[in-house]
Amino acid sequence: MSTAQQLLAGVRVIDMTSVLFGPYATQVLADYGADVVKVEVPDGDIMRYAGPAPERGMGPVFMNLNRGKRSVVLDIRKPEGRAALEALLRGADLLVHNVRREPMARLGFSPEAVRALNPRILYCAATGFSEQHPLADAPAIDDVIQCAVGMADLNGDADGTPRLVPSLIADKVSGLALATAMLAALVRQRATGEGGVIDVPMYDTLASFCLVEHLQGATYQPATGPVGYARVTRDGRRIYRARDGHVSMTPYSSEQWARFFAAVGREDMVIDPRVTDPAVRGTRFHELYDVIESVAHTRTVDEWIALARELRMPAMPVARLPEVAADPALERSGALSWADAPGLGPVRQLASPGFFDGEPARHPVSAPRLGEHTEAVLAEAGYSVEAIAALLACGAARGGEASARG
Repeated sequence: MSTAQQLLAGVRVIDMTSVLFGPYATQVLADYGADVVKVEVPDGDIMRYAGPAPERGMGPVFMNLNRGKRSVVLDIRKPEGRAALEALLRGADLLVHNVRREPMARLGFSPEAVRALNPRILYCAATGFSEQHPLADAPAIDDVIQCAVGMADLNGDADGTPRLVPSLIADKVSGLALATAMLAALVRQRATGEGGVIDVPMYDTLASFCLVEHLQGATYQPATGPVGYARVTRDGRRIYRARDGHVSMTPYSSEQWARFFAAVGREDMVIDPRVTDPAVRGTRFHELYDVIESVAHTRTVDEWIALARELRMPAMPVARLPEVAADPALERSGALSWADAPGLGPVRQLASPGFFDGEPARHPVSAPRLGEHTEAVLAEAGYSVEAIAALLACGAARGGEASARG
Protein backbone atom coordinates (compact mmCIF):
# COMPACT_ATOMS: atom_id res chain seq x y z
CA MET A 1 0.00 0.00 0.00
CA SER A 2 1.12 3.56 -0.69
CA THR A 3 1.50 6.06 2.14
CA ALA A 4 -1.76 7.80 1.13
CA GLN A 5 -3.66 4.49 1.15
CA GLN A 6 -2.60 3.82 4.74
CA LEU A 7 -3.80 7.15 6.14
CA LEU A 8 -7.42 6.05 6.72
CA ALA A 9 -6.93 2.30 6.80
CA GLY A 10 -9.67 0.73 8.92
CA VAL A 11 -12.15 3.58 8.44
CA ARG A 12 -15.55 2.43 7.09
CA VAL A 13 -17.70 5.00 5.24
CA ILE A 14 -21.30 4.48 4.17
CA ASP A 15 -21.62 6.85 1.23
CA MET A 16 -25.17 7.71 0.16
CA THR A 17 -24.11 10.70 -1.95
CA SER A 18 -24.53 11.08 -5.68
CA VAL A 19 -23.67 13.41 -8.57
CA LEU A 20 -20.57 15.47 -7.62
CA PHE A 21 -20.51 17.40 -4.30
CA GLY A 22 -20.65 14.36 -2.02
CA PRO A 23 -18.78 11.86 -4.20
CA TYR A 24 -15.92 14.36 -4.64
CA ALA A 25 -15.56 14.47 -0.84
CA THR A 26 -15.77 10.72 -0.33
CA GLN A 27 -13.30 10.13 -3.18
CA VAL A 28 -10.71 11.93 -1.07
CA LEU A 29 -11.44 9.51 1.79
CA ALA A 30 -11.21 6.51 -0.54
CA ASP A 31 -7.93 7.75 -2.01
CA TYR A 32 -6.59 8.15 1.53
CA GLY A 33 -7.40 4.53 2.29
CA ALA A 34 -10.92 4.44 3.74
CA ASP A 35 -13.30 1.60 2.82
CA VAL A 36 -16.06 3.59 1.11
CA VAL A 37 -19.28 1.66 0.55
CA LYS A 38 -21.34 3.53 -2.03
CA VAL A 39 -25.03 2.88 -1.39
CA GLU A 40 -26.91 3.56 -4.62
CA VAL A 41 -30.58 3.67 -5.57
CA PRO A 42 -31.74 0.96 -7.99
CA ASP A 43 -31.12 3.14 -11.04
CA GLY A 44 -27.69 4.14 -9.75
CA ASP A 45 -25.95 7.47 -9.34
CA ILE A 46 -27.06 9.63 -12.30
CA MET A 47 -23.43 10.68 -12.84
CA ARG A 48 -22.84 7.14 -14.10
CA TYR A 49 -24.60 8.21 -17.29
CA ALA A 50 -22.97 11.63 -17.86
CA GLY A 51 -20.50 11.86 -20.75
CA PRO A 52 -19.31 9.47 -23.46
CA ALA A 53 -18.22 6.05 -22.20
CA PRO A 54 -17.45 2.61 -23.66
CA GLU A 55 -19.98 1.01 -21.30
CA ARG A 56 -23.33 2.25 -20.03
CA GLY A 57 -23.15 3.28 -16.41
CA MET A 58 -19.40 3.88 -16.38
CA GLY A 59 -19.25 7.53 -17.46
CA PRO A 60 -15.99 9.52 -17.36
CA VAL A 61 -16.93 11.81 -14.46
CA PHE A 62 -18.21 8.87 -12.43
CA MET A 63 -14.93 7.02 -13.02
CA ASN A 64 -12.93 9.78 -11.35
CA LEU A 65 -15.35 10.35 -8.48
CA ASN A 66 -15.69 6.74 -7.38
CA ARG A 67 -12.30 5.03 -7.64
CA GLY A 68 -11.89 2.21 -5.17
CA LYS A 69 -15.40 2.49 -3.73
CA ARG A 70 -17.69 -0.52 -3.39
CA SER A 71 -21.19 -0.30 -4.87
CA VAL A 72 -24.22 -1.64 -3.00
CA VAL A 73 -27.74 -1.14 -4.33
CA LEU A 74 -30.50 -0.79 -1.74
CA ASP A 75 -34.05 0.48 -2.09
CA ILE A 76 -34.61 2.09 1.31
CA ARG A 77 -38.20 2.87 0.40
CA LYS A 78 -38.79 -0.81 1.22
CA PRO A 79 -38.63 -1.92 4.87
CA GLU A 80 -36.16 -4.67 3.98
CA GLY A 81 -33.88 -2.11 2.32
CA ARG A 82 -34.06 0.17 5.35
CA ALA A 83 -33.16 -2.71 7.62
CA ALA A 84 -30.16 -3.56 5.44
CA LEU A 85 -28.93 0.03 5.58
CA GLU A 86 -29.30 0.00 9.36
CA ALA A 87 -27.13 -3.11 9.48
CA LEU A 88 -24.43 -1.35 7.48
CA LEU A 89 -24.57 1.73 9.68
CA ARG A 90 -24.03 -0.23 12.89
CA GLY A 91 -20.50 -1.09 11.78
CA ALA A 92 -19.59 2.23 10.15
CA ASP A 93 -17.42 5.16 11.21
CA LEU A 94 -19.15 7.71 8.95
CA LEU A 95 -22.43 8.12 7.12
CA VAL A 96 -22.32 10.70 4.32
CA HIS A 97 -25.43 11.72 2.37
CA ASN A 98 -26.74 14.54 0.20
CA VAL A 99 -30.43 13.79 0.65
CA ARG A 100 -32.52 16.75 1.86
CA ARG A 101 -33.11 16.72 5.62
CA GLU A 102 -36.89 16.14 5.59
CA PRO A 103 -36.89 13.08 3.27
CA MET A 104 -33.94 11.60 5.15
CA ALA A 105 -35.80 11.93 8.46
CA ARG A 106 -39.01 10.57 6.94
CA LEU A 107 -37.14 7.45 5.82
CA GLY A 108 -35.90 6.94 9.36
CA PHE A 109 -32.33 8.20 8.98
CA SER A 110 -32.27 11.53 10.79
CA PRO A 111 -29.11 12.31 12.80
CA GLU A 112 -30.86 11.24 15.99
CA ALA A 113 -32.07 7.94 14.53
CA VAL A 114 -28.69 7.03 13.05
CA ARG A 115 -26.79 7.92 16.22
CA ALA A 116 -29.22 5.78 18.21
CA LEU A 117 -28.10 2.86 16.03
CA ASN A 118 -24.41 3.73 16.39
CA PRO A 119 -23.46 6.40 18.98
CA ARG A 120 -19.89 6.80 17.68
CA ILE A 121 -20.84 7.34 14.05
CA LEU A 122 -20.11 10.64 12.31
CA TYR A 123 -23.31 11.76 10.56
CA CYS A 124 -22.15 13.92 7.63
CA ALA A 125 -24.59 15.86 5.47
CA ALA A 126 -23.81 17.55 2.16
CA THR A 127 -26.60 20.13 2.07
CA GLY A 128 -27.64 23.15 0.02
CA PHE A 129 -28.40 25.58 2.84
CA SER A 130 -27.83 25.61 6.60
CA GLU A 131 -30.59 24.64 9.01
CA GLN A 132 -30.94 28.31 9.98
CA HIS A 133 -31.49 29.46 6.38
CA PRO A 134 -35.08 30.14 5.21
CA LEU A 135 -34.39 27.65 2.39
CA ALA A 136 -33.02 25.00 4.76
CA ASP A 137 -34.76 22.12 2.98
CA ALA A 138 -34.69 23.49 -0.56
CA PRO A 139 -32.82 21.67 -3.34
CA ALA A 140 -29.61 23.23 -4.62
CA ILE A 141 -27.23 22.61 -7.52
CA ASP A 142 -24.00 24.23 -8.66
CA ASP A 143 -25.68 26.71 -11.05
CA VAL A 144 -28.00 28.27 -8.49
CA ILE A 145 -25.30 28.45 -5.81
CA GLN A 146 -22.94 30.26 -8.19
CA CYS A 147 -25.69 32.81 -8.73
CA ALA A 148 -26.70 33.04 -5.08
CA VAL A 149 -23.20 33.85 -3.78
CA GLY A 150 -22.37 36.51 -6.36
CA MET A 151 -19.99 34.40 -8.45
CA ALA A 152 -22.04 34.70 -11.66
CA ASP A 153 -22.21 38.46 -11.16
CA LEU A 154 -18.44 38.69 -10.62
CA ASN A 155 -17.96 36.71 -13.82
CA GLY A 156 -20.35 38.93 -15.78
CA ASP A 157 -19.85 40.30 -19.28
CA ALA A 158 -18.81 43.89 -19.89
CA ASP A 159 -22.49 44.82 -20.30
CA GLY A 160 -23.33 43.41 -16.87
CA THR A 161 -24.87 40.14 -18.03
CA PRO A 162 -24.07 37.51 -15.37
CA ARG A 163 -22.25 34.37 -16.53
CA LEU A 164 -21.72 31.04 -14.81
CA VAL A 165 -18.12 29.94 -14.35
CA PRO A 166 -17.79 27.01 -16.81
CA SER A 167 -16.84 24.55 -14.09
CA LEU A 168 -18.78 22.85 -11.31
CA ILE A 169 -16.86 25.00 -8.88
CA ALA A 170 -19.54 25.17 -6.17
CA ASP A 171 -19.79 21.38 -6.05
CA LYS A 172 -16.03 20.87 -6.01
CA VAL A 173 -15.18 23.55 -3.45
CA SER A 174 -17.96 22.27 -1.19
CA GLY A 175 -16.73 18.71 -1.70
CA LEU A 176 -13.24 19.62 -0.55
CA ALA A 177 -14.74 21.51 2.42
CA LEU A 178 -16.79 18.44 3.35
CA ALA A 179 -13.72 16.21 3.10
CA THR A 180 -11.80 18.60 5.36
CA ALA A 181 -14.61 18.63 7.93
CA MET A 182 -14.90 14.84 7.91
CA LEU A 183 -11.16 14.39 8.38
CA ALA A 184 -11.17 16.77 11.36
CA ALA A 185 -14.12 14.92 12.89
CA LEU A 186 -12.33 11.59 12.38
CA VAL A 187 -9.38 12.89 14.40
CA ARG A 188 -11.72 13.62 17.31
CA GLN A 189 -13.53 10.31 16.92
CA ARG A 190 -10.25 8.40 16.99
CA ALA A 191 -9.06 10.31 20.07
CA THR A 192 -12.29 10.23 22.11
CA GLY A 193 -14.65 7.67 20.55
CA GLU A 194 -17.14 10.49 20.19
CA GLY A 195 -19.51 10.70 17.21
CA GLY A 196 -21.17 13.84 15.95
CA VAL A 197 -23.10 15.63 13.23
CA ILE A 198 -21.27 17.44 10.42
CA ASP A 199 -23.28 19.66 8.07
CA VAL A 200 -21.55 21.38 5.15
CA PRO A 201 -24.00 23.60 3.20
CA MET A 202 -23.04 24.66 -0.32
CA TYR A 203 -24.39 28.18 0.05
CA ASP A 204 -22.52 29.01 3.25
CA THR A 205 -19.34 27.33 2.00
CA LEU A 206 -19.30 29.18 -1.32
CA ALA A 207 -20.33 32.49 0.23
CA SER A 208 -17.33 32.26 2.56
CA PHE A 209 -15.12 31.15 -0.35
CA CYS A 210 -16.12 34.21 -2.40
CA LEU A 211 -16.01 36.71 0.46
CA VAL A 212 -12.50 35.86 1.68
CA GLU A 213 -11.02 38.55 -0.59
CA HIS A 214 -14.22 40.42 -1.47
CA LEU A 215 -15.57 41.25 2.00
CA GLN A 216 -13.08 44.12 2.08
CA GLY A 217 -14.48 47.25 3.83
CA ALA A 218 -17.49 45.36 5.18
CA THR A 219 -15.05 43.47 7.40
CA TYR A 220 -15.23 46.38 9.86
CA GLN A 221 -17.92 48.26 11.77
CA PRO A 222 -18.37 50.92 10.62
CA ALA A 223 -17.46 49.85 7.08
CA THR A 224 -14.20 51.27 5.76
CA GLY A 225 -15.13 50.82 2.10
CA PRO A 226 -17.26 48.87 -0.36
CA VAL A 227 -17.53 45.11 -0.78
CA GLY A 228 -15.34 43.76 -3.60
CA TYR A 229 -11.59 43.39 -4.14
CA ALA A 230 -11.00 45.59 -7.15
CA ARG A 231 -7.73 43.95 -8.21
CA VAL A 232 -9.44 40.68 -9.07
CA THR A 233 -12.77 41.88 -10.47
CA ARG A 234 -13.48 42.04 -14.20
CA ASP A 235 -11.66 45.36 -14.61
CA GLY A 236 -8.78 44.24 -12.39
CA ARG A 237 -6.56 41.38 -13.49
CA ARG A 238 -5.53 41.17 -17.13
CA ILE A 239 -4.65 38.58 -19.72
CA TYR A 240 -2.30 40.25 -22.18
CA ARG A 241 -2.20 39.87 -25.94
CA ALA A 242 1.38 39.12 -26.93
CA ARG A 243 2.71 39.13 -30.50
CA ASP A 244 1.54 35.54 -31.14
CA GLY A 245 -1.00 34.70 -28.44
CA HIS A 246 -2.11 35.42 -24.90
CA VAL A 247 -0.15 35.36 -21.67
CA SER A 248 -0.78 35.92 -17.97
CA MET A 249 2.09 37.65 -16.18
CA THR A 250 2.02 39.65 -12.99
CA PRO A 251 4.92 41.28 -11.19
CA TYR A 252 4.08 41.06 -7.51
CA SER A 253 6.71 42.56 -5.24
CA SER A 254 8.15 46.07 -5.56
CA GLU A 255 11.42 44.52 -6.72
CA GLN A 256 9.68 42.49 -9.44
CA TRP A 257 7.82 45.55 -10.71
CA ALA A 258 11.05 47.58 -10.85
CA ARG A 259 13.00 44.83 -12.63
CA PHE A 260 10.18 44.24 -15.09
CA PHE A 261 9.92 47.88 -16.12
CA ALA A 262 13.71 48.16 -16.43
CA ALA A 263 13.72 45.07 -18.69
CA VAL A 264 11.09 46.53 -21.05
CA GLY A 265 12.80 49.91 -21.35
CA ARG A 266 10.60 51.85 -18.95
CA GLU A 267 13.28 53.00 -16.53
CA ASP A 268 11.10 56.00 -15.72
CA MET A 269 8.76 53.64 -13.87
CA VAL A 270 11.42 52.15 -11.60
CA ILE A 271 11.25 55.05 -9.11
CA ASP A 272 7.56 55.76 -9.62
CA PRO A 273 5.62 55.64 -6.28
CA ARG A 274 3.17 53.21 -7.89
CA VAL A 275 6.12 50.78 -8.07
CA THR A 276 8.05 51.62 -4.90
CA ASP A 277 5.14 52.06 -2.48
CA PRO A 278 2.84 49.01 -2.03
CA ALA A 279 0.07 51.17 -0.53
CA VAL A 280 0.02 53.43 -3.59
CA ARG A 281 0.27 50.43 -5.90
CA GLY A 282 -2.74 48.85 -4.20
CA THR A 283 -4.96 51.76 -5.29
CA ARG A 284 -3.47 52.38 -8.75
CA PHE A 285 -2.62 48.91 -10.05
CA HIS A 286 -4.84 49.49 -13.10
CA GLU A 287 -2.38 52.09 -14.33
CA LEU A 288 0.52 49.66 -14.00
CA TYR A 289 -1.44 47.02 -15.90
CA ASP A 290 -2.06 49.59 -18.62
CA VAL A 291 1.71 50.01 -19.01
CA ILE A 292 2.19 46.24 -19.33
CA GLU A 293 -0.60 46.14 -21.89
CA SER A 294 1.10 48.86 -23.92
CA VAL A 295 4.25 46.72 -24.37
CA ALA A 296 2.72 43.22 -24.42
CA HIS A 297 2.54 43.14 -28.22
CA THR A 298 6.28 43.67 -28.58
CA ARG A 299 7.27 40.10 -27.65
CA THR A 300 6.05 36.58 -28.24
CA VAL A 301 4.48 34.47 -25.52
CA ASP A 302 7.67 32.41 -25.21
CA GLU A 303 9.76 35.56 -24.89
CA TRP A 304 7.54 36.89 -22.11
CA ILE A 305 7.67 33.55 -20.30
CA ALA A 306 11.47 33.49 -20.58
CA LEU A 307 11.69 37.01 -19.14
CA ALA A 308 9.34 36.11 -16.31
CA ARG A 309 11.44 33.06 -15.39
CA GLU A 310 14.53 35.25 -15.39
CA LEU A 311 12.84 37.79 -13.12
CA ARG A 312 11.27 35.04 -10.97
CA MET A 313 7.80 36.48 -11.40
CA PRO A 314 4.59 34.50 -12.02
CA ALA A 315 3.69 33.93 -15.67
CA MET A 316 2.03 31.25 -17.78
CA PRO A 317 0.68 31.01 -21.31
CA VAL A 318 -3.09 30.64 -21.71
CA ALA A 319 -3.63 26.91 -22.18
CA ARG A 320 -6.62 25.10 -23.62
CA LEU A 321 -8.21 22.18 -21.79
CA PRO A 322 -6.90 19.52 -24.25
CA GLU A 323 -3.38 20.83 -23.62
CA VAL A 324 -3.83 20.51 -19.86
CA ALA A 325 -5.20 16.98 -20.23
CA ALA A 326 -2.09 16.07 -22.24
CA ASP A 327 0.43 17.90 -20.05
CA PRO A 328 3.43 15.58 -19.47
CA ALA A 329 4.21 17.40 -16.21
CA LEU A 330 0.95 16.06 -14.75
CA GLU A 331 1.91 12.58 -15.88
CA ARG A 332 5.36 12.89 -14.29
CA SER A 333 3.97 14.05 -10.95
CA GLY A 334 1.27 11.38 -10.94
CA ALA A 335 -1.60 13.87 -10.82
CA LEU A 336 -2.80 12.16 -14.01
CA SER A 337 -2.07 8.57 -14.94
CA TRP A 338 -3.31 5.67 -17.01
CA ALA A 339 -4.74 2.60 -15.30
CA ASP A 340 -6.40 -0.54 -16.61
CA ALA A 341 -10.10 -0.79 -15.72
CA PRO A 342 -11.40 -4.39 -16.05
CA GLY A 343 -13.62 -4.65 -19.11
CA LEU A 344 -13.03 -1.03 -20.10
CA GLY A 345 -9.35 -0.91 -21.00
CA PRO A 346 -7.02 1.97 -20.12
CA VAL A 347 -8.65 4.95 -18.37
CA ARG A 348 -7.21 8.28 -17.24
CA GLN A 349 -7.26 8.67 -13.48
CA LEU A 350 -6.90 11.88 -11.50
CA ALA A 351 -5.47 12.18 -7.99
CA SER A 352 -6.85 13.63 -4.78
CA PRO A 353 -5.05 16.59 -3.17
CA GLY A 354 -1.58 16.10 -1.83
CA PHE A 355 1.53 14.04 -2.44
CA PHE A 356 2.47 11.80 0.48
CA ASP A 357 6.13 10.86 0.68
CA GLY A 358 6.28 11.91 -2.96
CA GLU A 359 3.38 9.71 -4.04
CA PRO A 360 0.03 10.95 -5.39
CA ALA A 361 -3.15 10.16 -3.46
CA ARG A 362 -5.13 7.89 -5.75
CA HIS A 363 -6.85 4.57 -5.10
CA PRO A 364 -5.44 1.81 -7.33
CA VAL A 365 -8.85 0.16 -7.89
CA SER A 366 -11.25 1.35 -10.58
CA ALA A 367 -14.79 2.65 -9.99
CA PRO A 368 -17.40 -0.09 -9.36
CA ARG A 369 -20.20 -1.22 -11.59
CA LEU A 370 -23.70 -0.76 -10.23
CA GLY A 371 -24.38 -3.20 -7.41
CA GLU A 372 -21.05 -4.95 -7.92
CA HIS A 373 -20.43 -5.49 -4.20
CA THR A 374 -23.96 -5.83 -2.85
CA GLU A 375 -23.72 -9.46 -1.83
CA ALA A 376 -20.21 -9.18 -0.37
CA VAL A 377 -20.97 -6.10 1.75
CA LEU A 378 -24.25 -7.53 3.04
CA ALA A 379 -22.42 -10.71 4.00
CA GLU A 380 -19.91 -8.63 5.96
CA ALA A 381 -22.87 -7.02 7.77
CA GLY A 382 -24.02 -10.47 8.94
CA TYR A 383 -26.56 -11.44 6.26
CA SER A 384 -26.70 -15.11 5.35
CA VAL A 385 -26.73 -16.33 1.76
CA GLU A 386 -30.46 -17.03 2.11
CA ALA A 387 -31.19 -13.58 3.57
CA ILE A 388 -29.28 -11.88 0.76
CA ALA A 389 -31.20 -13.92 -1.80
CA ALA A 390 -34.47 -12.82 -0.18
CA LEU A 391 -33.43 -9.15 -0.36
CA LEU A 392 -32.58 -9.51 -4.02
CA ALA A 393 -35.81 -11.35 -4.76
CA CYS A 394 -38.05 -8.69 -3.21
CA GLY A 395 -36.21 -5.83 -4.92
CA ALA A 396 -34.88 -4.27 -1.72
CA ALA A 397 -31.33 -4.91 -2.99
CA ARG A 398 -29.75 -5.39 -6.36
CA GLY A 399 -26.54 -7.09 -7.38
CA GLY A 400 -25.06 -9.20 -10.13
CA GLU A 401 -23.60 -6.34 -12.20
CA ALA A 402 -20.14 -7.81 -11.68
CA SER A 403 -21.04 -10.48 -14.24
CA ALA A 404 -21.18 -7.76 -16.88
CA ARG A 405 -17.38 -7.71 -16.86
CA GLY A 406 -17.39 -10.88 -18.92
